[in-house]
Formats: sequence, C-alpha cells, structure tokens
Amino acid sequence: MVREKPRFDTFDIMGPIMIGPSSSHTAGAVRIGLMAGQLCNYEPTSIEVLFHGSLASTYSFHKTDVAVIAGAMGIPVDDERIRESVKIAENRNIDVKFGTIDIKGAHPSTILINLKDKNSKEYVVRTATIGGGNILIEEVNGVKFNSDGKQFNILLDMNTDDASQLQDLVKKEIGSNYRIGIKENGTTKYFSIISKEKVDTSKLEVLKNDPNVGDVYYFVPVMAANISEAEPFKSIKELVDKSRSEDCKISDTIIKFEAANSGRSEEDVISEMKKHFVAMKESIKNGTERDNIMLANIFGGNAKKMSEFISSGRSICGVSLSKVIRNALAVMEVNGSMGKVVACPTAGSAGTVPSAVLTIAEENGIDDEKVVKALFTGAGIGSIIADGATISGSVGGCQAENGAASAMAAAVITELFGGDLDQVTSSASIALGNVLGLVCDPVAGTVELPCIQRNVMAAANAIVSAEMALAGVDSVIPLDEMIGALNEVGNLMDISLKDTLGSGISNTPTARRIEGELFKG
Repeated sequence: MVREKPRFDTFDIMGPIMIGPSSSHTAGAVRIGLMAGQLCNYEPTSIEVLFHGSLASTYSFHKTDVAVIAGAMGIPVDDERIRESVKIAENRNIDVKFGTIDIKGAHPSTILINLKDKNSKEYVVRTATIGGGNILIEEVNGVKFNSDGKQFNILLDMNTDDASQLQDLVKKEIGSNYRIGIKENGTTKYFSIISKEKVDTSKLEVLKNDPNVGDVYYFVPVMAANISEAEPFKSIKELVDKSRSEDCKISDTIIKFEAANSGRSEEDVISEMKKHFVAMKESIKNGTERDNIMLANIFGGNAKKMSEFISSGRSICGVSLSKVIRNALAVMEVNGSMGKVVACPTAGSAGTVPSAVLTIAEENGIDDEKVVKALFTGAGIGSIIADGATISGSVGGCQAENGAASAMAAAVITELFGGDLDQVTSSASIALGNVLGLVCDPVAGTVELPCIQRNVMAAANAIVSAEMALAGVDSVIPLDEMIGALNEVGNLMDISLKDTLGSGISNTPTARRIEGELFKG
C-alpha cells in the first residue's frame, strides 16, 4: 500500500548517487520524468512542464526543467546527458515548453506535466518532489494515484460498474501478490493495482483487450522497490530500543531492516553502501583536483583556495578542520557544476556528511569498512527526520536540509569513536538544535550561495556536536522532540524564507543585482 506520505528508506537518505545541483529539484525531477515518460514509452512528441510554488522561482538554476525532460526521455539521475536534455529533445523533434502555475493547497514543489505520445494521445501527470530525490505521483489524467515510484503500478479504466469482474480478471492474470482499490475521476472509474512483482507484457495485453477495460496505465519502479510490509522505524526511541534489546549498534539495526525490506542479504546491502561511500570519496577528489565551473559561478574556486591555505601552514584550528572545510567546499562545487555527488540527505547538503565523516575518519586512521557500516546510522536517523518533519528546504527551510545532514554526520562520527546509543542520538539532537530556524534563501535560486558555506558550517557543527556528546555533554532535549521542534519551526516559517527568493540573503541588494545579471545573461 502506498502511504500518503512516502516512506524514506536507507538509500533514499544516503543517496541517490546523482548529477547535481539539487536532489529535490534535479534528481527528484528526473525521477518524476521517468515515471511520466512511461506513459509514452519514453518517446513523447511534446512535453509541457509547469512549475508551482518554490519551483516557479528556482527551476531554471536548479535545472529542474532539463531534469524533467531528461527523465521523460528515459535518461537516469546519474547520467551526464541531463544537462543537454533540451537540446537532445529538440534533435528528436520533441516540442518542449516550460511555464509556471499556481495550484491552491499544492505541495510547494509541485510539477504538472502534459505529454503527447506518437499517436497524439495526451496525458496530464500531477507530481511533487518531496526531498532528497523522493517523489510523489499524485494524479494521472485527473485520477488520484499516490505512487512514490517504488512499486509496480497499474491503473485500469473501468468500462463496467461491476468491479468483481475486474477483480477476477486481475487475480487470474496478475496473481495474488497485489493490492487493489477503486478510484474515480468524475464519472469515470479506475481500478488501481499495486504489485510487488513485474507484470509480464502479455498479461497486460490480456487486460487491455478485455471489454471491461479501457485505458491501461502501467508503471515500473524508478527507485529501489519495497517488498517488505514492515514499516520503517517511526521514532528514534523505537530505533534505539530495538538496538538496545539486541545489544547492537544503530547501524546493525538499520542494516538488518534494509536487508529485510529489499529482499537482499546484509552483505549486499553493505556492498551498496560501499558504492555510495566510494562516490563520496570521488566527489571530494573531483572537487579538489579539478576546476569545476558552477552553473552560476557566483564565487567558484574556493576549494582550491583552501588547499593553498592548508599548504601555507596557517590553519587556525589545525589541519584536520581545514581539510573538512576544503572537502565540504569541494563536494558542493562539484554539485554546483552538475557533477556527480551523493545526496545525503539532499544534494543541497551533499557536502556535509562526506567532509565531516570521511575527513575525520581518514585523519584518525579509521578503517573504510567501519565507516561504511556507520553510515547506516546516519541513514536511519535521517529517515526518521524526513518522516517526522522534512528534509526539503522548500518545505522546512535550510534547517531541514543542512540540519538533517549535520545531525546524521554527528551521529556517524559519534558511533565511529565508540559512543553509546544515548551519545549517538544526543550528538544528533545537539547538531539539529544548533541550526533550528535556518532559512532557505539561495541567491538567484542557485545551489551556491549561501548553500556552499552552510555545508561547511553544518560539517563543523557535526564534529563539535559529536565531540560534546562523546565528552558526556547531554542534549537534554531528546532527538525525537528536537525533530518535532524542527517540524514546528518549519511550519511557522514564512513561505518567503523557503527557497522562494522572497526574503533573507536572496533579497539583499547584492543578491538582487546578481540575480538580474544572471537572468539577463
């Protein structure tokens, strides 16, 4: 069953591996396109994309426009062709249009897609990108759908009022491993099927040819499919209690859950995290060894400046912290140039976990395998933050993105250095509490200023919070309650402070001048 608010699993939070600059507005948008594009077999003749809410202001510099087009043509989230997708579409004689729309009560990152296939059949798909590359397909041609892109979904247009006939047909052709429900669009009824397994095309043809069936819409997952009925941990307390009862680390508990959830062995799950770990290391390397020209290039080359500063021997608090700063800058410069990063939990905060965790681990000689396992602790805590509040800047401000990333990094570091369960969660609570109220106000809608420096701040905050927790400093406020506070503050925050360029740094005279120059250019 698809939840109204999709679940956030391990590799939704410690991932995806993607092309920057924004997990919500780039990777999520690609995935939305990948879902919508299935309606025309990734061969559309026209695509019109309308942006609502914060996206109406930021879609150009977040590359949400090219991302949706890429996905609609079948291009995945880690493919460098995303940047050139509009040109690719033009070369394929696909008519592409962009615009804005105001939809009352809609998610602030809503995208409406109008497609035509080669038979001139039209499709309208209402979607939302909800943080960290996670998505929600809300409607297809006006029919409420609510797919998170993690299941095999079928919508059957009913040509009969007798649902039992369709139930018998579905049971015969699809099997018993599915869930069903009846949805309405005006006077038209649709039969909704959610299957855990891929549906054979021959069986779909049988459904299409049945006189009781009209249109058939079939979607395959664009993200890792869920096979488990078990709900993820709803609270930090539940996660800690489970770990304590089994006398294990939080990372062990999350590894076991992810293995059961995905139907894989624990070794396979750890192996996948290792890929994300390697991608993090590569993003640091690519940010320090290459000249990365960012999309807006407001102030590039800062990672190189920090490398030179380190070499000069003038580090104020020691070389380790200077390396953390450099590496956070490096990853975010890769992200801002549409390079490959790991969203953790978002691309806008992609520099925090790698710079804090990987740098401190390397500086202290901690084995890579130990780091890979500890990353599951950050993922587990991040998923609870996402479910209990948000990891989306357009929903909860930068406190959600960099706050969650900082809490995740603090927890990972604390576990790596021998912290117990209470110290791990205390460090995350301290880190999150330190940034409550942090607004999302990117200059000209780019993921550059102040996003890049805030990753540096979030990384340093994670290290400070971990060190305090390891020393025995208690957060006092339990992490569950701090997540509740994050949610409350996000709801109270004015919309102008949530990635809409309305207030804050994005509304300063210099920022407006930069914005004018970029859009004029």
